[in-house]
Amino acid sequence: MGDFKKNIALIGFMATGKSTIGPLLAEKNGYALIDTDKLVEADMGMKIAAIFSTMGEESFRKAEHKALKKALEMDKAVISTGGGMILLKKNRELLTQKAFVVSLSAQPETIFDRVKGDNTRPLLKCEDPLLRIKQMLAERQQYYDCCDFKISTDDWTAEQCCQKILEAYRETK
Repeated sequence: MGDFKKNIALIGFMATGKSTIGPLLAEKNGYALIDTDKLVEADMGMKIAAIFSTMGEESFRKAEHKALKKALEMDKAVISTGGGMILLKKNRELLTQKAFVVSLSAQPETIFDRVKGDNTRPLLKCEDPLLRIKQMLAERQQYYDCCDFKISTDDWTAEQCCQKILEAYRETK
């Protein structure tokens, strides 16, 4: 059996497919689905954009860490994390210790196409969102690389991504 991890965690920049692939992966594997953003919203009693604007990013990151700890107490769950979850070292450490970590990626232009017109993304409320996406990806890439498996959602459908993730996960059993 070895060091088999009982949860699968999806990390990746915003709009890389975590919310699309997560439910599919959970269903195909018979696992529960936990979205850390939804846990934060439930705990704080407000939407993420409101948390950012009224309490600031630091308060959000604290609530996000608490949500991650709660999610990782589960067994047999697919945990879909917020795009910035990996910014805190303690989150990266928890994830790598307690979950099979899958990093989803996409090209900046793909991400931009997926989020344009979405006004719920507080970090993209700026003059040049595509440039901001490129800057943030560059800043965060090293953290997204701390994973057990990487897949680009540019190249595959959600269904294909799901299949490839499950194959990699099952190889760790």
